[in-house]
Amino acid sequence: MRNRSTTRSPHRAALTAALAAAAAAVGLALPYTGGVPAAQAAVRKHVDSDYTLLRRSPASYVIGTAYRGWTVDIQGDPQGGYRWGHIYGDLNSCLWIYDGAASGDEAHANECGDPVTMPTSEFTNGQIGGGTSDGATVTTVAGSGCATYDGSHITGYGNVRPWAVPTAPSAPLNTQVAIGQTVLWRYVSRDGRYVMVRDPRGGSTDGVGLQSWYFVPRGCLPTTLP
Repeated sequence: MRNRSTTRSPHRAALTAALAAAAAAVGLALPYTGGVPAAQAAVRKHVDSDYTLLRRSPASYVIGTAYRGWTVDIQGDPQGGYRWGHIYGDLNSCLWIYDGAASGDEAHANECGDPVTMPTSEFTNGQIGGGTSDGATVTTVAGSGCATYDGSHITGYGNVRPWAVPTAPSAPLNTQVAIGQTVLWRYVSRDGRYVMVRDPRGGSTDGVGLQSWYFVPRGCLPTTLP
């Protein structure tokens, strides 16, 4: 029986070397992004306005607030003036944020995946007031759980995580709404404990000063909503 030679032919050796060189060239052509493909890398920014409203999709329902100094990891291109990203602070969730509300250019891993629109069934209990872009007028009441900070004006919240059961209120606000005054209610949170409202007294001050969209306890509004 003849012994098989373990020596590769010159042709095979040359082919192997060529393939290795090609693989190395491809590897060098790909920029390093910490293990994240370049197309999926995010940009770390920080909110540089007093606050910015967070939405379930571009220019749609407000579902929270990010405040000055909060970290956000922005990914993808702007859509309708908004960007999809990971919002930190007391939310730690992937939501839509106004494109001009944060600044920074530090590369960071993408933790949110592809942009999505949060269904209303995920953050409301089905009760939605008003039209396509604003709430319905309702008079506030001093019901169960409706707290005031000065004996008359309602304590609101910038965030409650309306999609969570139970909700978790944070970022308390001294609102301009006194018991008996009106607000525009937009929707009731998924667990029924809070209502997103707009205070028309705030005017068009988005990003500066006291915000006009925020949450109030369900007990601050009548049992039957218009």
